[in-house]
Amino acid sequence: MSLKQQIMEMRSQIAVILGLITTGLIIFFLTDLSHLQERRAIADIDGKGQTVLAVEFTEKTPNPPLRDLTEAEMQMARIAWKYFETNYNPETGLADSVAGFHFTTLWDTASYLLGLISAHRLEIIEDDEFHTRMEKALDAVERIPLYNGELPNKAYDTKSLSMTDYQNKPSETGTGWSAIDIGRLFVPLNVILYEYSEYTPWVRKIISRWDYTRMFKDGVLYGVTYKNGVEQLNQEGRLGYEEYVSKSFALLGFDISSAYSYLDHTGLVEIEGVEVPVDVRPSALFGAHTYALSEPYILDGIEFGFDHYSREFAYRIYLAQEMRYENEGILTAVTETALSEDPYFVYNTVYGEGKKWACITSEGMQSPDWRTLSTKGALGWHSLYETEYTAELVDKISDLTTEENGFYAGFYEDDGRVNSVNTCNTNGIILETFYYKKFGPFLRIQGKGGL
Repeated sequence: MSLKQQIMEMRSQIAVILGLITTGLIIFFLTDLSHLQERRAIADIDGKGQTVLAVEFTEKTPNPPLRDLTEAEMQMARIAWKYFETNYNPETGLADSVAGFHFTTLWDTASYLLGLISAHRLEIIEDDEFHTRMEKALDAVERIPLYNGELPNKAYDTKSLSMTDYQNKPSETGTGWSAIDIGRLFVPLNVILYEYSEYTPWVRKIISRWDYTRMFKDGVLYGVTYKNGVEQLNQEGRLGYEEYVSKSFALLGFDISSAYSYLDHTGLVEIEGVEVPVDVRPSALFGAHTYALSEPYILDGIEFGFDHYSREFAYRIYLAQEMRYENEGILTAVTETALSEDPYFVYNTVYGEGKKWACITSEGMQSPDWRTLSTKGALGWHSLYETEYTAELVDKISDLTTEENGFYAGFYEDDGRVNSVNTCNTNGIILETFYYKKFGPFLRIQGKGGL
């Protein structure tokens, strides 16, 4: 038999062998590429659920070592604590959200508790004051009336603990609950469970009193709004905020599997030459505005320590602000903030509702006149990165202080006026940033490998 004939008779076997070899090579390369993509790529979604490109992770982001605070930094921390000396209600144990306004939310109460823990660890206050304040605060959180007997209301009067609306008008029914605010409160509660075990039974009693049935469904967070006799249950949380609070829920065993996914609703928008992660869910369809801004990423870093995705997303949010300064000469540190004038609260964004550097109220009103350089934003980014740019930010805001009420919230960008409102959230987060600079994240164990 000729060689040609032998080959012809064996062609089926050869085809099988070649097929197996080819399949093996394909599997090998696909597997290798999938691992590479997992390490280096972020999916960019075009709003229709289609992946349109992939972007490499930043090779190295700033990560300054932990260190002792300078005397100037300790003085800034003491100034921030002044807010909680002046705006504290000893009859209930809660701090006011805004100086002179006897009102709070769970978000602000969380900022107070974390500010209290920070002041104690930084030795600004003595043990006796810390424990007295902590006990009164936990007692208040235990006693607050609940919306519909389920979960904490969105707002409370800090003198009476009665439910209110956001204008601090009493509300017998309440106005609903915010899963995001409750998740933020769970951050200090988790810290207390880990670091102050004498209060563990008290924390367990608080969180066991609440009914979470309607707040979690299929790994998604839900909040309630009650207005004019009508209740609405809506999915709650957008990119940045949603993942941040999910971490505190996860520590207590709740199913946040969908809420914690960074890529399900994420797209990339180029801003100042930086591809910034944004939430692609349109408010017209999903009923909530989207804000890409500093605060949830700063809090994620200083409270939990960044994970694989939040490290990249946070740096891009920060870098867009630095590049705005490089490109336009405007010092930029934008985040949610109280204002000293109407509309009194705004989300200053890197990107929001389809616009770069948008300034948006929770009702969707917009105006660039509301944009501010944020004090807490400046100190937050500096605590995480300590770059030349963040040092300029801190130098800009370092004198925004008062004798009795801590730090002002920032500067108005358009004319340089001081945003002369003093808030619990600003001063609480400032204290957190100094805690982080010395001790690292509140809820990450510092092993031999560091952060």
